[in-house]
Amino acid sequence: MLSALGLLALLAPGIAQVGAGQAVYRHMEKVAAAHRPNCGGFRWCNTSLPLELRVDLLVKEITPEEKIDQLGNDLFGGVPAIKRIGLDKYNYIREAAHGVLLRGGQPNATSFPQVIAMAASFNRTLFRKVGKAVGAEARYMQDVGVMWGDYLGRYGGLLLQFNVNLFRDPGRGQETPGESPELSSAFAEEYVQGIQTPLEGTTTPQAGASCKHFAAYSFEGGPTLLNRTESMRHTLPGQSNLSRHNEDAIVTRRDFRESYAKPFKACAKAKALGVMCAYNQVNGVPSCGSRKLLRRVLRKKWGFDGVVVTDCDSISDMYALQDFKATPEATIRAALAAGTDVACSPGFFRKYAKPQMNPLLTNAVKDALRVRFRLGEFDPPPPLPTWPDVSRGHAELALEAALQSAVLLKNDGRLPLQRNLRLALLGPLRNATEELLGNYQAWPVDVVSPLEGLKKVATVLTPGDEMKLCGNAPMPSRPDADAVIIVAGLTGDDPEVQDPDLRPKESKLCKGGCLEGEGCDRPNITLPRDQEELVRTAASWDLPVVLVLISGGALDISSVKDLPQLAGILWMGYPGEAGGSALAQLLVGDVSPSGRLSQTFYRNEYLQHVPMNDYSFPARPGYPGRGYRFVKDEWVLYPFGFGLSYDTFSYAWEQLNHPMDAVEAEEEDEGLRGCRLQLQVTSDGKSDTSVLFFLRPPSGNSGSLQKQLVHFERLHAARSHSVPVTFRPRDFRLFINDGDKAKRQLVTGTWTLEVNQPADLSHEIVVTEQGCSVGSAPILL
Repeated sequence: MLSALGLLALLAPGIAQVGAGQAVYRHMEKVAAAHRPNCGGFRWCNTSLPLELRVDLLVKEITPEEKIDQLGNDLFGGVPAIKRIGLDKYNYIREAAHGVLLRGGQPNATSFPQVIAMAASFNRTLFRKVGKAVGAEARYMQDVGVMWGDYLGRYGGLLLQFNVNLFRDPGRGQETPGESPELSSAFAEEYVQGIQTPLEGTTTPQAGASCKHFAAYSFEGGPTLLNRTESMRHTLPGQSNLSRHNEDAIVTRRDFRESYAKPFKACAKAKALGVMCAYNQVNGVPSCGSRKLLRRVLRKKWGFDGVVVTDCDSISDMYALQDFKATPEATIRAALAAGTDVACSPGFFRKYAKPQMNPLLTNAVKDALRVRFRLGEFDPPPPLPTWPDVSRGHAELALEAALQSAVLLKNDGRLPLQRNLRLALLGPLRNATEELLGNYQAWPVDVVSPLEGLKKVATVLTPGDEMKLCGNAPMPSRPDADAVIIVAGLTGDDPEVQDPDLRPKESKLCKGGCLEGEGCDRPNITLPRDQEELVRTAASWDLPVVLVLISGGALDISSVKDLPQLAGILWMGYPGEAGGSALAQLLVGDVSPSGRLSQTFYRNEYLQHVPMNDYSFPARPGYPGRGYRFVKDEWVLYPFGFGLSYDTFSYAWEQLNHPMDAVEAEEEDEGLRGCRLQLQVTSDGKSDTSVLFFLRPPSGNSGSLQKQLVHFERLHAARSHSVPVTFRPRDFRLFINDGDKAKRQLVTGTWTLEVNQPADLSHEIVVTEQGCSVGSAPILL
């Protein structure tokens, strides 16, 4: 098999002889086509043999010592080659949350909106399209190559990691699809299937999807003196050594099944080829050492049949920081026995793993190599694509995703703006490029900044000095402009402190509450002080002001949102490479905002009542709960699912031509009756929207559930849509206690179906021991 270094040797002489851009790609493709990898004459290369036999034949040729090397994955270098049997080196940790993570190489990966923003589109089709695009680009980089300056080699692996944890507490949630188990599960399922789209004419996935971090991972670098809320002072006072590396998430049976498990179950259902186990412990057992989680739940119950990789140094943490076993060797043995396969950051693993563990090593190596077989590494290579063919439409898709993801939080009627106005552009992110991408971003990327984008639709002024995200800044004077645009918010990465575990101590952005990302939990959810002052100053000029928020997590803007001259507020998440173009089109009304929040925007005082290390979602006395399903309106600034449009939509229930209760029950519904409704949505036909359906249980249910998302659908511009929504008895089953034996029970009584939040329309659904039924008279709000 032609190795990456072999490919480098062939290509290097020709690289200097071609120009930049497409000429480079053509040369790379020409040389790669002439030197395709060849599995050779080994028996495991015979594609007519069953998969398991092929895996067994290869693994039998690998010594115990080599198996240890094959399971110790360096974050940057992967696992080594075994040249005597033609096995190439491979990296099982390739990141692709919202695009292939590629630093400094060509071709330039497409950078789509960060996941928290993409989820706000509530568009399953978009999730899958982006996944497909990301997988296709990764396959090109693996089969043809990546060029870093004069160095060219393959990308290294096709197992693409992305984050499906629930956004539970301010911190790293930008990488996640938000706080809703239902939305997160839908994103996970579609993104997996998009990444794993079969190569044309085959059943071979173009790439493999791997979901992280299993399970109940939602804690970064705190609480410390630098990042903690008032409530943390009561629970974990002083300079704490608690971090993601030794956190013990205490999770009830109910919370696990009702919340934390759902996105990973969706990944397993979608046949994801990988799962990453997390740093933290769950109920006293390390995630990467939990036989219950990895074998009983993930593999046996959900049918997962891929490879389990660790987060980097997790097994070392199990020994050194979590005291899981008495010796390093026993710790490794326990992790392998639990179901962990590949250890990221191999120093600890390679040092202490022993050949005497061969049966455990063999099982793990089989799991790892089986994925490589499924991805076609040992089959005849597929035809090589060209980069223009692979990337065709991806820039347009990035723009479309950014447009669909933006959420309009306020419009007093002065939006959209006219074209060709004189706009004063202010704020620390007015000329942002990489900051629009969020974390786990490819770089460099051709990013359209807000300044560059707005210049296409207006005359843009940039008065005042450049403003930093954190720290003091002089306020500008009133500009000679028709309107003011302020681009404010946070950043998802700190290039000055790249080690995430040092950020709580060394990152000025983390200390100042301006950073959200790996290693840094936010101390509050307020807009940084000088940015708030900038909004107040601009609002005093008697000019219309539009506030554009760039952030992953919530921002409490209650102190400025009702200022009379604040005409509009637009949240864009981290909008990706087309962020500036999307902003311009949205502000002048070429496209109406159509996103809905994939998270709740809380008031900052809410954080005083939710200790960061409390993992329960349901509310209880003294604890308001977490997420839209449980938190009452008094803590909420903008609810989950909120989003305005420039257009007006009308909602009404339609009569069905078939019985509403004629819904076929599945086995878990025990033959009970289901029901169906159909919604009519009408508008002037200019804009997209998403319709969300929430169920509220009967008042007085003991489980504290306020409401839950049961269905959503993206509607594209048309004057009228009919949206059927089906309910099965399982939709009315709730956990009504939190004990060790907690299980879902059918809750009878009158439920309320709400359309959108705040509700545009509702309908009663009556649930009895026989199932559900709908009355004839809807409740109009």
